[in-house]
Amino acid sequence: MWIYLAYLTLGLIAGFASTLLGIGGGVVMVPALLFLGRLFPDLQVTMKVATVTSLAYIVPIALSGAWQGHASGHHIRWYLVALAVPGGLLGTYLGNLTKNYVTATQLKMAFGVLMILVGVRLALAPWTQKKDAAPPEPGRPAVQAPQPPSAP
Repeated sequence: MWIYLAYLTLGLIAGFASTLLGIGGGVVMVPALLFLGRLFPDLQVTMKVATVTSLAYIVPIALSGAWQGHASGHHIRWYLVALAVPGGLLGTYLGNLTKNYVTATQLKMAFGVLMILVGVRLALAPWTQKKDAAPPEPGRPAVQAPQPPSAP
């Protein structure tokens, strides 16, 4: 009973975070699956199992989040999807081949380093972004940058 509640809660948290923050859910799912795997050892959740389980989880959640975002007026840029999907498919193939040659410890270390880099990048983003690059507050018009005078 508790295991089902734990995984339902994990899905809720990962779905919320992935839709709100656009993080794909794997940032939440992989560490949480490993943690729950330690709590429930009968599940035999290794690093490699956690990564593929996270990927399988992401497909319906990402599609649902994209659809709901699109329906609420945040239109999907399908041409960007079409440009990125072939590379993403090739990347999944290459990642799966590579995963067969690395240990779980190496995967954990690589994942940890990636999370640190992402965290630092996100933490520094408010100080590195241009002030005029931010969208206007709701209900306020965007401020246009001054234009140089045109030559006569």
